[in-house]
Amino acid sequence: MIASRWAEQEAAKDADITAEELIETANRILHRQFISRGDRGGAKHFERAQNHLDFYKQLFATFGYQFLYHDGWGYVGYISPHAFANARVPTQETFLLLIIRYLYDENARKGYFVEGTADILVDEEEIQSALSAFGGKILTASELRQILTTFKRRGLITFDTTYSLRADAEITIRPTILAAIDKGFLHRLEAWRDQPAGGGDAVAESVSEDETHGDEDVAS
Repeated sequence: MIASRWAEQEAAKDADITAEELIETANRILHRQFISRGDRGGAKHFERAQNHLDFYKQLFATFGYQFLYHDGWGYVGYISPHAFANARVPTQETFLLLIIRYLYDENARKGYFVEGTADILVDEEEIQSALSAFGGKILTASELRQILTTFKRRGLITFDTTYSLRADAEITIRPTILAAIDKGFLHRLEAWRDQPAGGGDAVAESVSEDETHGDEDVAS
């Protein structure tokens, strides 16, 4: 397979890396979409990508993806630069993703960053309030937590999953949300709000073009 052959060629240039390790990191990024340096186990993948940027940029380009590296914010990941045949995002999940992007933008504009980072801290009550303000369905605690867990796996947010459903969990929104959802998010939110009941499918389809869902493997 081309990925394995490229990995072997790349590893031959560096005595401190193996082809298997290069592929391991590629698979991890493809599965997660974004990996932060501060994630559990994330530092090794970040450093591998940092040390072999050209390899990963070329590899992900073969899948039609743009590989992203941000040293200052400490993350690597990928997006689709065009509208590919991405997996369709459930309507409520799409709306919530737009809301989180909105909350990041609003809090960043006010300078409400977590000290020394580009992270924004919100809580579940703020998310529910924004959902209501834009005409969305208020989610049950379990519904909201389930969707947030999906976003956490993709490296867009982080939160303590041990919080009781009766507690208002704090959510850290990572700057990776800026790469995942482009600047047209507010237009989409407003379009969603103006849709008749049940008419948000077009908006959901629109935002799915800006998202990337990596569930395939680079190499078997």
